[in-house]
Amino acid sequence: MLGRQAALAKKIGQSLRDGVASESLREHLEAVRAAQPKPSSWAAVEDGFLRAMEVFDSHVIAGEAGEGERQNGKGDYFNDLIAALLEHSSGADLTKRTGVPGLIFDRHSLDVTYPPQGSIVEVLIEAKMLGTPKHPGSVKAKAFGRPGAADLLKRFKEAGFKTIDLKGGYGYKQSQANLAVQAGPSGDLTSWLRQAKPKSFILAAVRVVSESDFAAVVRVADSMQQAMDAVGLACYRPKGFDVDSLNPPAYEMVRVPRSVDINHVLHRISQDLRDAVRNVAERSADEDRVAGIETPAEAARKLTQGED
Repeated sequence: MLGRQAALAKKIGQSLRDGVASESLREHLEAVRAAQPKPSSWAAVEDGFLRAMEVFDSHVIAGEAGEGERQNGKGDYFNDLIAALLEHSSGADLTKRTGVPGLIFDRHSLDVTYPPQGSIVEVLIEAKMLGTPKHPGSVKAKAFGRPGAADLLKRFKEAGFKTIDLKGGYGYKQSQANLAVQAGPSGDLTSWLRQAKPKSFILAAVRVVSESDFAAVVRVADSMQQAMDAVGLACYRPKGFDVDSLNPPAYEMVRVPRSVDINHVLHRISQDLRDAVRNVAERSADEDRVAGIETPAEAARKLTQGED
């Protein structure tokens, strides 16, 4: 496991690595990676997550966190936290990847994925953090800050398109290899997506500011499950939606329906990762043939760049 932790550390974003406001996030990640036994569920890290976010958001409220830390620092933290939990529970070697081709677009960036290399992606997890407290740079925001649902649909749509393009790319490879099990979303799109690689998930930690904000987050996540294999939420709020919990921040989790509960979805992803590890170890000659086929996006990129 030390080797995997070192690999993840090389990928750490600059804002998370160097930001003063991100110190509590770094400390929580280090504690999770050093803990014995290794935490492998959201329940095992939930309290540490809340405490780390309280400290981080106190810096945000005070204007001590720059845009990079607000947008990327906490996102990279959640991304690496999810990767650590899934590595502990599945034994899979997870990483971030860039330049992964789909059917239409030749370069996708993937948050948490397996395997670490190769043209066939088995499992993809898109990790998102949404919702920000009011800070000096958000003068028009209301007292509770930016609602968690404000950017949720846009971010989820981006993840949904990415997964459809990747699954379409794999279906194209299969059809070109005369192995048309997953070739083409004819008829029911959701049924086809469930069959196609990669297994694709969204996990989101969302700061909600009201009951209506929370309901909107759950509604969007539930709808998004038609495009993803599953969507998991970890929703948290200022305690009791009370103004006295805003500054200094005092957070608590909000119970979500089981269908979008991050604990439930993490367990499912862990099982899929174990299956993926076996699939890669026992890859057939047919799969090797599929892996060697270029999607139209890959071929166009090579033509444009003059590659052989």
